Amino acid sequence: MEVSSVCTFSFQTNYHTLLNPHNKNPKNSLLSYQHPKTPIIKSSYDNFPSKYCLTKNFHLLGLNSHNRISSQSRSIRAGSDQIEGSPHHESDNSIATKILNFGHTCWKLQRPYVVKGMISIACGLFGRELFNNRHLFSWGLMWKAFFALVPILSFNFFAAIMNQIYDVDIDRINKPDLPLVSGEMSIETAWILSIIVALTGLIVTIKLKSAPLFVFIYIFGIFAGFAYSVPPIRWKQYPFTNFLITISSHVGLAFTSYSATTSALGLPFVWRPAFSFIIAFMTVMGMTIAFAKDISDIEGDAKYGVSTVATKLGARNMTFVVSGVLLLNYLVFKSNIMILSHAILAFCLIFQTRELALANYASAPSRQFFEFIWLLYYAEYFVYVFI
Repeated sequence: MEVSSVCTFSFQTNYHTLLNPHNKNPKNSLLSYQHPKTPIIKSSYDNFPSKYCLTKNFHLLGLNSHNRISSQSRSIRAGSDQIEGSPHHESDNSIATKILNFGHTCWKLQRPYVVKGMISIACGLFGRELFNNRHLFSWGLMWKAFFALVPILSFNFFAAIMNQIYDVDIDRINKPDLPLVSGEMSIETAWILSIIVALTGLIVTIKLKSAPLFVFIYIFGIFAGFAYSVPPIRWKQYPFTNFLITISSHVGLAFTSYSATTSALGLPFVWRPAFSFIIAFMTVMGMTIAFAKDISDIEGDAKYGVSTVATKLGARNMTFVVSGVLLLNYLVFKSNIMILSHAILAFCLIFQTRELALANYASAPSRQFFEFIWLLYYAEYFVYVFI
């Protein structure tokens, strides 16, 4: 049998890659050089099947290319030295970046506006008592007050994690930027974190030699945070229990913080008029927060059958109820400083209500409105220090 073949040769100008054969853009590569005048001989055997076919590129570099190759090789060696020296630096940056990213994810997970609210309660109540009893100030007392925040924040963090674990499907509609929905944190990691947080708060509560009442309150708070979100109890699915738990958390936290403050300062627990005012004021404000938090969740709650006052009244009516109740609340003045402060806060509330109406009560502006109410919450505890 006679086998014939035809070998074809073609010349073309191309770029050559010295060390990185997978580089797709030699012009921009550190490991490549440009040699446009060097021809390539491309050979192929057309008559053979593909498995017998041989294709090769022959580069005719010529004598004049030696200097270019030598200079390029020096550049390549320099680049290689830089690349070899970079892994440890990149590794350090990678670890630091991961830690920062995890911290940022945890911050988002625990609902920053609630954390700020709890800190404002503790600082407002503690600050007022210390302001009126300056002779009791000491750095040791401040250190103890700082650690007293740990159980409060632990309770909030645990409740937030439970809520987001069991509301993943709803949050895909209402709050797609939350860590568990966006994939920044896995469900398994969230569970482990919730256990660590709950135990940390309990250990700190005991180490602070808190009264048995405070230990009981902390344990009950952890149970309430669990029962609020976890089936089959899931108190949040019932409007009455949802409303009751939200208000109780604000009032209970204020009462607990005040009791801890007087105990730390060695003062008797006295139900003073100023404290009576702030409890009454924050009870009403807690009610508005309970209503306002569901305005942005109407779409997701309705889809998954979660009944709330907001889903029944609608976003527009619920917004007017919240704003109206808060404006009435600001009419309750305790001292001259509150006349000016409440007038300013009421004006800001009216402006934000108007902005939400112009945005047609969309989900994102509704969340901003809800977080604005938390700003009013922080402001009230700041004013409380001076009444």
